Amino acid sequence: MTIAVDRSIEANATPVLRELIYTICPVLVASNVALELGWIHDELARVGAKPTYLRSAASEVAWPAHYNHDSDRLLRDGGNSPAIWSKADLRPTVLLGLTQAQPAGKVIVRTDSDIHRVEDLKGRRFGLYRSQRNEKIDHRRATGEHGILAALALHGLERSDVEIVDIEDADAHTEVPADTPAGIWAQRRATKQDELTLEARALDAGTIDAIYDYSIGVDVRLSATGRFRVIEDLDRYPDWTLRIANAPRTLTVSREFAEANRDIVVAWLRASIRAGRWINAHPEAAADIFYRTTIYADRDAIARALPDYDLVPNLSAQNLAGLKLEKDFLRAHGYIANDVDVNDWADASYLEEALSSLRRG
Repeated sequence: MTIAVDRSIEANATPVLRELIYTICPVLVASNVALELGWIHDELARVGAKPTYLRSAASEVAWPAHYNHDSDRLLRDGGNSPAIWSKADLRPTVLLGLTQAQPAGKVIVRTDSDIHRVEDLKGRRFGLYRSQRNEKIDHRRATGEHGILAALALHGLERSDVEIVDIEDADAHTEVPADTPAGIWAQRRATKQDELTLEARALDAGTIDAIYDYSIGVDVRLSATGRFRVIEDLDRYPDWTLRIANAPRTLTVSREFAEANRDIVVAWLRASIRAGRWINAHPEAAADIFYRTTIYADRDAIARALPDYDLVPNLSAQNLAGLKLEKDFLRAHGYIANDVDVNDWADASYLEEALSSLRRG
């Protein structure tokens, strides 16, 4: 018996879109802007795909994958220590691109302190963040430790010359699900924007003598209280390696997804490249977007910082060298167990295809 098929139903059926799950750190990466401008959705729609934000699901279920990349269809853009940890110890990923937009950091003391130079910290207490969550890499501690050791070395001091005091944090992820990263970070800003950082509170209380801060605008906010002052700004040195703690930022994707869905990955890169170019050309407008999508609470400080960075994803020799330095630090200090060859990790063909298609377009 022959069964008649209504071809009009097939013709009018809604196509099934392939899904890419994504997560973006609240830092200066082009993906944040590409998403807010709608370019990621547009580029993915062109290849029959849709992006779904990782934390649009229940927070306690979704947030760990931001660090451990526990998904076979996840793309992640942001700080490099979770990406390195995932690649080294957990699952195969592809490194698609790098961007360098990380301040080198500042050493901050109390205004009433008798400490005026980093050399004066010998024998003093340096606060260092410690997360109480054991199921993820402690990226904030790794970044702080890297910066502290770099600052000490610049002034002829070693770790043993200071007392490292752990600043413990429950590191809760209590935000309710949101459709985009801006929805997550708006929840944190509503409750924490005017507060001192955890480390600054310890410094203010006198339980430590100095902190290292690598954010954008925090030093301005702290200095404005009249209770704190900066004694060292690592950005004033020409040594580019001082800026590699948790940077260069890494754009990575699950290997199995990338190999099966090359067009989707290239589409994301097209959007990110377009956004990076737009940010470079319009830093003031980009600052407004980054204020919504990052942890940085000072919009004007973001605008001042952006002209110093190139937000177009790349796999330059310098950025790859910086990534190797960061990887070596993480391994030497026990944050990762296994080694990673960053050059083998990187696959420039996706970026090259995206750039080529943009030139043709």
